[in-house]
Amino acid sequence: MPDIAAQWAAQVAAHVPASLGTYRDGVAAGTSGAATPLVALRDPAVFDATLAAFAAGLGVSPGTADRRALVSYWSQFYLAPLATPVMTALVRLGRPLPLAFATTSVELDAAGRPARFLVRPGAPEGARAGLAGLVEDHLRPFVELCRAQCGIAPRVIWGNAAVILDYVARELGEPETLARPEVATCLGWCAEAARDGAACTLSPLAQALRDRRRRTCCLRQRLPGVASCGELCPLRESGGCCGGDAPCGGDAPCEVTDR
Repeated sequence: MPDIAAQWAAQVAAHVPASLGTYRDGVAAGTSGAATPLVALRDPAVFDATLAAFAAGLGVSPGTADRRALVSYWSQFYLAPLATPVMTALVRLGRPLPLAFATTSVELDAAGRPARFLVRPGAPEGARAGLAGLVEDHLRPFVELCRAQCGIAPRVIWGNAAVILDYVARELGEPETLARPEVATCLGWCAEAARDGAACTLSPLAQALRDRRRRTCCLRQRLPGVASCGELCPLRESGGCCGGDAPCGGDAPCEVTDR
């Protein structure tokens, strides 16, 4: 009998647009001795080794970078290969993927960056509709993992996730995404649903994307050799974005409000 998980993985990959092709195979069905179960990252030793491999790939020497900034930047590489297959499956196929944090593993590339998520063969499709499954079963545990391992504010990681998911949704097509209200509402796209008090409009993703402007600095400009995110940086208008390789002043996470 053919493996259903392998079948849907192939179907999802076939529907990824060319503009998102880098992460076409970001989710696959199977096992690998080189993959790390996500729950193993809760072990500080495992997490530290994973983060050290990522830092080495960036050319960052141990102990020279703000750990919170490094975790935030690492989370962006973690979220990119996750977001493309997840959003493609939801928007193009109407299918939630079985990517619960507790049952998923991750493979790293040669530079120590998260490259592919592995779902156990035979895994059923996701039980929750829309983005609710990703938010509750994967992103919440992931955000808590990052907070526990470095003390980073959860809003920073939620902001990273929201920006990446919103970008992927727009690449897939705004009309197509809006046709999936269980997805669009979770991203805060549906004004009607927001007025009606739909539960998902209160999701951390919708809150992070409110007014279509990022509210919290992702801290990447604190890493040596990593450029700031330029016009996307919420600190730019206030003059707080250093840009280039300059370190960000102060120790607290940078944050601005809508006004």
